[in-house]
Order: sequence, then C-alpha cells, then structure tokens
Amino acid sequence: MIYLLLSAASAFFGLAVGLGPTTLLRPMLDAVSPLSPASIAMLCTMATLCAALISAFFAIGRPLALGQDEILLLALGAAIGGVLGDLASARFVAVLPRPTAILLQNALLFTLIALPAVYFNMLSRTLTPLAVTRLFAFPVALIVGLFGSFLAFGAEPLTLMIYFLLFDAENDESSTAALTIALFSMAGKLITLLIRQRMALPDADALLFILPGALGGALLAMLPGIWRPSQRGGDALLRLSLFTSLINMAAAVMG
Repeated sequence: MIYLLLSAASAFFGLAVGLGPTTLLRPMLDAVSPLSPASIAMLCTMATLCAALISAFFAIGRPLALGQDEILLLALGAAIGGVLGDLASARFVAVLPRPTAILLQNALLFTLIALPAVYFNMLSRTLTPLAVTRLFAFPVALIVGLFGSFLAFGAEPLTLMIYFLLFDAENDESSTAALTIALFSMAGKLITLLIRQRMALPDADALLFILPGALGGALLAMLPGIWRPSQRGGDALLRLSLFTSLINMAAAVMG
C-alpha cells in the first residue's frame, strides 16, 4: 500500500508544480523500500513513463510549443540517452554493494535537483541566457536522458534549467522539452531493461501498486481546478526531495 500512496502523491504533486512525477518518488523509495536499486529503478521508470504518457495525452490537440524538428531531435537524443543510461546503471549496481550504490545515486540525484533550485532561486537573476541555436537540443536531450535513465527519474528540473539558460526559452517551450525528454528517455530505458531481463521485470508484483498510483495521481493533476501551480509548492517539493536524498546518504554512510 505504501507504494500506491507514494506513487500517487509523487505523481500528483510533481506534475501539479511542473517538476515531474518521480522527482520525489525516487528518493522516497530508496528511503522506505527494501527492494534492490535495480528494482527501485524499474518501478520509478514505469511510474515516470505512465505519468508522462498521461501528460502527453492531455497535450494532444494543443498547439505545439516547439517545432517538429526540435521535438524530433529531443526524442532521438533522449531515447539514445535512455539506452545508455540503463546500461550504465545496470553495470553500476552490479559491481557495487547496495549501500554504496544508494549513497552515490542519491548524491548525484541531490546534485541534479539542487542545481536547478539554486539557478531559479538565485542565479537566474544574474546570469544572462545564452540563446544558442536549437540544434543543441539533441546533445541536451542525450545528456539529460542519460542522467535521467541512470537515476530512473525524468530529470524535469534539469531540463527546465538548461532550456532557460541555453535557449532563453519560454515556460511552455521548456515544459514541452521536459515532457519529451522524460517520455523518450524512460521508453528507451524500459526497452533496454526488458531486453536485458529477457522480458521479465524484477519484483513486478510491486507494479500492481506503483502503476495505479502514478496513473491516478497524474490524472488528478491534469484535471482543471484541482491544483494551481505555485512557487511555494514547487519549492516545498524540491526541499522534501533534497532532504530525503540527504537522509538516504546519511543512512548509507552509517549503515
């Protein structure tokens, strides 16, 4: 039942404030779940993919915030990054004991979440956006997709930061890029994971709770009038995610 509640809450609040459905779920599962890092990664991958599909479905029929060529570059780069990230993650957890893997993964997760928080709260006021060509969307998607796949979360805050900083993008453009990268990087990771596992998912019984939670939370977040995005809500979610990652790192060091 805890998987259902965490998945639903993370998907709802993450999508409601625009920070992604597993920005909170990944560190929370590391904190409360006895499953292996590989199993937790699989659960977070499925939750992210499910919520991203719901978001994409609700976006059908709306005008595209990005050009088709740019979306294609994002999708291709993210898919390749998703494949590479899964291969790197599988090797990573295979050679390291569980506490060390959790420590290093949460340290990287903390960094990837803290950097956007610092940028939007402090540095964005002083750093001038570069406004480079959108052809750089491909390497951006590749790198963000690789990190997102490695940690099994959509890395939406990182995409938002990079799009604002590199491309001087509007909110709708950055959100569309974040959704595209999350969707295709998780799809690439899932396909690679299924091939590696010979079409068998580890601890698949937990999906009976994770998927309904992600589905219900995402659907609720998409309904108009349920929740109004606010800076305070986004900051609270980021702080909780960062705090949980720190707790995980401390537990791994002490354990």
